[in-house]
Amino acid sequence: MTVLFLAMILAADPEPTQAELLQVFRDEFVTITPGEGKFPKSFSMGRADGSAAEQPAHEVSFAYSFDIAKYEVPQNLWEIVMGTNPSRWKGKRNSVEMLSYDEAVEFCEKSTELMRAAKLITQNQVIRLPSEAEWEYVARAGSTTLYSYGDDPVKLDDYGWHTGNAAGNDPPVGAKKPNAWGLYDMHGYLWEWCSDTWHDNYKAAPADGTSWEQDGVDDKRVLRSGSWKDKADRLTSSYRLGVSAKTWDDAVGLRCVLANVR
Repeated sequence: MTVLFLAMILAADPEPTQAELLQVFRDEFVTITPGEGKFPKSFSMGRADGSAAEQPAHEVSFAYSFDIAKYEVPQNLWEIVMGTNPSRWKGKRNSVEMLSYDEAVEFCEKSTELMRAAKLITQNQVIRLPSEAEWEYVARAGSTTLYSYGDDPVKLDDYGWHTGNAAGNDPPVGAKKPNAWGLYDMHGYLWEWCSDTWHDNYKAAPADGTSWEQDGVDDKRVLRSGSWKDKADRLTSSYRLGVSAKTWDDAVGLRCVLANVR
């Protein structure tokens, strides 16, 4: 094989640059405007007949807009921001996994710096983890059912990866159907870190959609979505799980929010 022929092969499929991947990341955010168009201003968070951690159901009303990524963070983006790929199930567009809460926050902070420097976001914008309320609001996509598409777990195969149809965290992001707001893998695939500290129930949950950060259980953070390791009952829009912030697992990843600095 000549040097020229090898160079032609490499040029035909070049690795995306950091700038290119950051632009893709920016373009994949969906703008959520509560109170406008298809986005209701408020919703009922939790589930009255769910597990103790999902009760009581309570009203949340948003007074602000935000953007959320249509996909979980893929491995090629994580690697170009963080310099490493911790994932067990390797694949450029597979969701990144095996990351703690602090590492998820670090990714958000570093990507904020890079995107500001590239003028892809303003100095008044920040990449961060979603609050629990933001996460459930976008997962429901205006629905009041168990899943964004309805109540039938049999139809879950069309929307999410779970223990009944997945052998691992192997497919790329977006392989299943999106919800009504164009967001993929909100049911299953990977658990997603939220910014809130863990609280056992919703008795004093914030009603404005912001993070629940005070007086939680020490060192525990919130995971949402369910994963490829879980059965259908853990993939509902309201199911919540509290784990140590130091948790590393090949069923745990993240999805980012883009919003104005508070």
